[in-house]
Amino acid sequence: MFTTSEFSRISGLSIEMLRLLKQEQVLSPTAPSDDEELAAYDDAQLPIARAIYHLGKIEIPLERIRALLDQTSGKVDIAKLLSQQEGALPEKRIKTIVAQEAAIEAICARDDDDIRETKVDRLLVAGIRMRGKYSDCGKAYGKIGWQYGRQLSGPAMMLHYDKEYKENDADFEACFPIRQGASKKGIEVHELEGGRLVSLTHRGPYETLTGSYARLLRYVRARHPGYLLPTRESFVKGPGWLFKGDPEKYLTELQILVA
Repeated sequence: MFTTSEFSRISGLSIEMLRLLKQEQVLSPTAPSDDEELAAYDDAQLPIARAIYHLGKIEIPLERIRALLDQTSGKVDIAKLLSQQEGALPEKRIKTIVAQEAAIEAICARDDDDIRETKVDRLLVAGIRMRGKYSDCGKAYGKIGWQYGRQLSGPAMMLHYDKEYKENDADFEACFPIRQGASKKGIEVHELEGGRLVSLTHRGPYETLTGSYARLLRYVRARHPGYLLPTRESFVKGPGWLFKGDPEKYLTELQILVA
């Protein structure tokens, strides 16, 4: 089971959209609560939420989405849902989405053998905190790398200060671990808290991170009373400065400091 904010994070649907879906009786929590955050969604609702996410991306009206889902029995067929709409995506793009969603489903079904719990020390980082789209982080990494150069001591990281998913107003920080250094204009040097860290290394494109986040959050909820923000992503292997590389070989370590 996932809280509302956790389900928002893994589904790609904002809190506002989940609220609207509940109001319009399109998708409601499995375990309702007067406290919106404590309302819970289960794993079986994730494919439905992901279908809504993709239909929303091509601006299918909510009434139409509800009608389509009402006609669906059994497993959600995203390819069929997307290909039958006006202004449908190109076939190649639909195939990519279907493959990614199949990968997410497979990741969600894996055992927890690769989830680790370790004790970590405080970590010195140089970061630029911002509000906007997650894709805005690129220039920040370049600026930090230029300013701190030889002091960098680890791969690029992203810190998430929101529990939920936000498309255009996310609160996040692009940063690098550093050996030493002081804050400079627009770049803050500070320490991340140490403690008990639960982590999972995701292999594959960023579009399938949803599956690994679902596993990690499910693990944490089952074993710990809570977790601390920001959650962390460490880009162990990703696109280079000049070449994108093979997204299937990207390695992203998802990290959550537990209470």
